[in-house]
Amino acid sequence: METQDPTSPDISAPGINILAAWPPKTPPTLLPFDGRSVNWSFLSGTSMSCPHVSGVLALVKSAHPNWSPAAIRSALMTTAYTRDTTHDTILAGGSMKISDPFDIGAGHVDPLKAMDPGLVYDMKTSDYILYLCNSGYTQDQIERMVILSPGTITTCPKGFISSSNINYPSITISNLRSTMTIKRTVRNVSHKTTAIYLAKIVNPDGVDVVVWPRLLFFSCFKEEVSYYVTFKPKKRSQERYDFGEIVWSDGLHYVRSPLVVLVNTTKSCDSVDSASY
Repeated sequence: METQDPTSPDISAPGINILAAWPPKTPPTLLPFDGRSVNWSFLSGTSMSCPHVSGVLALVKSAHPNWSPAAIRSALMTTAYTRDTTHDTILAGGSMKISDPFDIGAGHVDPLKAMDPGLVYDMKTSDYILYLCNSGYTQDQIERMVILSPGTITTCPKGFISSSNINYPSITISNLRSTMTIKRTVRNVSHKTTAIYLAKIVNPDGVDVVVWPRLLFFSCFKEEVSYYVTFKPKKRSQERYDFGEIVWSDGLHYVRSPLVVLVNTTKSCDSVDSASY
């Protein structure tokens, strides 16, 4: 069964040895015999990285007050970087192995670039309903959770529709048995009257990735254009995830989406009929 969740985390941010305010009545070591009182302390962990992301989100929202939470998340994810200041691949904490999307998500947050991402992947109510359907919620439960607009369909589809079709900035397929095609839609948020974006693809090991069309043409601000991504397994994945990326660029913006794929190992790829979801 395919995973119901996009790859987690979405993004990484500064979280090691961060100078932060500290309650003076609490000892810095949290040990009862520590009698010191400090107003500041160096802290590490997600409790430190989360405020950085929250602050960047607030900056982007102030610059683009009409953007949805999904559009802001897209801006942060697609502009994140995966190389450090020495231009080497960022290493995962602890193990110090080369990081992958399970370690740093789409990469390390870049506040300046997030203000002008070029394109964004926004999400509609139907995307959230599909996610809830695939998570096992009933129509009655969904209607209690979702603020419905006129014409919104809350009935879960009878046939299986992959969660990979949710309009998310990253693409995760954890059960690739045969050729699979998914759809993504991007919105032009740069203020160029016209824009042309070309796709560059890095295939996950053992998978052929085809993007159609390879060129996206935008004739106005806020125009939306869709494209399709086809994944074709070439060999078994040795029960591990493999990683790639799609980068759309107009020469100024680089809109990067991580690809996370696990080819199903229960059968030979050649013995499974092709299917699109």
